[in-house]
Amino acid sequence: MEKQRVEWWQRRSQRLLKVSLSMSLFTLGLMGVYSLHMLFGWNLPFDLLRICNMWMQNHGWFSVSHLLAGLVTCTFVLYVGYGLDQWYGSVRAVRRCRELEHTALTAAFNDRYSPDGQAMFIIVSCRQPLALTMGNWRRRIILSEGLLQLLNEEEQQAVVHHELFHYRQRDPLVTFLLGQAAFALWFLPVLRNMAHQYKISREVLADHDAIQRLGTPLGIGGALLKLVNRTHGGIHFPARMIYSSFAETSLNYRIHRILEPESGTSPRLPLGSVVISLPVLTALSILLLWSLV
Repeated sequence: MEKQRVEWWQRRSQRLLKVSLSMSLFTLGLMGVYSLHMLFGWNLPFDLLRICNMWMQNHGWFSVSHLLAGLVTCTFVLYVGYGLDQWYGSVRAVRRCRELEHTALTAAFNDRYSPDGQAMFIIVSCRQPLALTMGNWRRRIILSEGLLQLLNEEEQQAVVHHELFHYRQRDPLVTFLLGQAAFALWFLPVLRNMAHQYKISREVLADHDAIQRLGTPLGIGGALLKLVNRTHGGIHFPARMIYSSFAETSLNYRIHRILEPESGTSPRLPLGSVVISLPVLTALSILLLWSLV
């Protein structure tokens, strides 16, 4: 039964990723074609936004046409700005981690968990419990001395295997792309909810991977319980960087799932965001069919 639940979470994360990326690429693609037409006069077929723009102009809705151009410009500015902001924040975060790096512990963890000699871990001298995987291509797993002092050996191993799952699956890159699209396409609120639900799915799967490797849920469950108490005490994680964090997403839900794996409950997308987003996609679909006639 547990295997079926894990497969369900895997399918759920894949569906969320595919649907979110499809919606984002579809909308950004339309805006890209519209921008090419406005900048270079390209008269490309099936340019839905251009058709919409011309239709509004023919009916005298010049202000709406200008708003459409403003929306496209704003979307691309937000998209690029978010990416640059996250990249710059990641560079600063890595630099800060290097300044606080505990060299001996870093070498010990890399020797223990990186048999090929790859520098995967950075252990920082910090009292705050931290465990996260940071970066896109040059990824690093960041652990703090405060975390290692808080957890026992079994709990430490569980957290390490959890972060190794994110490292191998390149979860920071995927969550960054989903977050970037949700931020730029703010008029489709369902994208923000799907990005959040995707992060929950990946955290559940990372927890399961740690449980499978250790053969017991005690390590990951104990680590989550300890970090829940510390998080409620005022721990704040950085937002302006590309990362996946062990203790940021749905701690209480993950603990409940470990205690009652057969409960069958799972987070759902808010109905309001779906209701708001569907008319936008429906309108674009109608324009697409109309342009093909």
